[in-house]
Amino acid sequence: MNALQQIQEMAGAQLIDFGSAQIVSTFGHYEAEYAAIRQRVGVMHLPQRGLLRLTGKDVKDFLHRLLTQEINAMAEGSSCRSFMLNVKGRIIADMIVHHGDVDTWLDTDAVDLDELFKALDMRLFTDDVTIENIADKWEAFALHGPSSVELLKAIGGSGLDQPGMHHVMTLAGENATVYRWDTCGVCGYTLWCKVDHAKTLYMAMLDAAGFDLNAPDPTQDPKGAADAARKRRDSLRGRPIGWEAFNTARIEAGAPLFHVDFGADCLVHETSLLHDVVSFIKGCYVGQEIVARMENLGHPKRILTGLRLESGELPIAGTQVFDADDRHKVIGAVTSSTISPLRGNAAIGFAMIKWGKHQPDTRVAVAGEGQLVEATITALSDNTSQD
Repeated sequence: MNALQQIQEMAGAQLIDFGSAQIVSTFGHYEAEYAAIRQRVGVMHLPQRGLLRLTGKDVKDFLHRLLTQEINAMAEGSSCRSFMLNVKGRIIADMIVHHGDVDTWLDTDAVDLDELFKALDMRLFTDDVTIENIADKWEAFALHGPSSVELLKAIGGSGLDQPGMHHVMTLAGENATVYRWDTCGVCGYTLWCKVDHAKTLYMAMLDAAGFDLNAPDPTQDPKGAADAARKRRDSLRGRPIGWEAFNTARIEAGAPLFHVDFGADCLVHETSLLHDVVSFIKGCYVGQEIVARMENLGHPKRILTGLRLESGELPIAGTQVFDADDRHKVIGAVTSSTISPLRGNAAIGFAMIKWGKHQPDTRVAVAGEGQLVEATITALSDNTSQD
């Protein structure tokens, strides 16, 4: 157990396996963690993320020929989301590209680092590019919530007004790279710091949030507990958060995840993220012919959609989706689901649905808690609004 896990367990963390890492599922207060995202600020550790570092004078041109985004147009300090595909147009990695003045980082799922490294390395010929896996040297955290800017400022940083940029800031006494990414439909930041600074930064963020790991027991120390409660009321009233609260918020915000809602067997058009991750004004890249052909001549066989159930029965990932008019006909499967506070505790989620049955307002049926229940197809981002 590392130092961060020790701190997290002191705060009541329940750990689960996630890809190649162990992450916090919850700190035992799911409702409070979700409320922090929506109303205050939640501090989340991201051990499931990793970095590749690229250096050399040909880095931008090299990545431009391989990734789906317009990398050559990136200025120093900019960030963008991109896929890397194989020659059949299937997804190898979903990443955030951070282009800096000294190097370029590929920020991706740790489980994909080895395959991504190999896919890049095999295409290196005469390019002046060096690729390094630096996942063991850096640690990632996220802030989610409207008070994220205030927390950053409290530990020495500043806010970033727009997504698509990253900055090096001095946070809790050491440099960290920070970029804005509003995954949960509220202000959000991801922070990368050196591993040996991770514990200090994490504790500083919790302290700035107003979360006391050692708050006195009211039955043992009433005065100390009252003082701690007063300090809490005067703080940002944030807290550490785990996967469960984050998962609810990101589903409500229409933010699908690689390896959860779509996978390495998927084409870009099937993810519903086409215009977020693909540039149609650049030249060739690996898999580009497949993307262009589908864009100009056809459509995918299936596509990721939103899903809204008419009741609170929660379907689990993998649950089949049926045609509402023929409940023996399978037309898709649920990829993620949650009970949504924003929708009056109705069940919502994402589903990979057969083309032709994917249009918003299409009626379907889903198995939820032992029975078929009525559901409606929605756009990914439609889960944030209430009827």
